[in-house]
Amino acid sequence: MNLIKNFFADESGAELAEYAVACAILVAIAIIVFNVLGEAINNKMNDVASDIDAPPAAAPPAP
Repeated sequence: MNLIKNFFADESGAELAEYAVACAILVAIAIIVFNVLGEAINNKMNDVASDIDAPPAAAPPAP
């Protein structure tokens, strides 16, 4: 009977559960930030690639 009381009084597993929830929240935030920034970075890289592929501007006439 004492073993059962000790089992229910033991809270060491609660800390592990709290760490797991905190880790899951941080991972969710990281995924959201990665998606938002990834989209912005992708758009910027496409703009730069378009500028590189564009023909050079005409040189001004020589005097």
